[in-house]
Amino acid sequence: MATSEAEVVADSRHQRHELPEILGKNPSEDALKSWFSDYGWLYICEIKNNSSNTITYNNPYHDKKGGIAPGATESKRCKGYLPLWSHSSRYEIKYYNQAFNEWKTMTIKDLDGDWLISFEQPGIDEDIREFRPVQLLSEARISLIINDTGYRIYGCDVKADLSRISWQRNIHGSPK
Repeated sequence: MATSEAEVVADSRHQRHELPEILGKNPSEDALKSWFSDYGWLYICEIKNNSSNTITYNNPYHDKKGGIAPGATESKRCKGYLPLWSHSSRYEIKYYNQAFNEWKTMTIKDLDGDWLISFEQPGIDEDIREFRPVQLLSEARISLIINDTGYRIYGCDVKADLSRISWQRNIHGSPK
């Protein structure tokens, strides 16, 4: 019986990264397949807070919530795979956006395992980006760098900025 591509990837994800506590110490093959069927191929390595306010995050992969002080980096509790859009849980980051002069909750999701990642915030158009892994049958690993006016996405494997978005106030006072 041939091993499917999904089984190979689920197995490789199990070998490379710490599994959530909910799965226990030695999860069955069925438990692994079921768990990974809710998560995509995009993996958050860390979050850096380059803003002037504490940011918070909700990581559904490890069922962890936390805060990151200005100037600090979190690389333990925030790491994990992003849930697929079809899954009920969401990865969220709440930060203060100075261009809008308000707190924004950014929802991050994998658009059904097709290498597209979505950043969605109330009152802002959805930002969809494509991130492919360095190697076939691997995940795309990213770091998020949050600042006072937006965010940057850094590739953990390619060691380079992959994308960035920033909002600025125009002379009339509204963000653009």
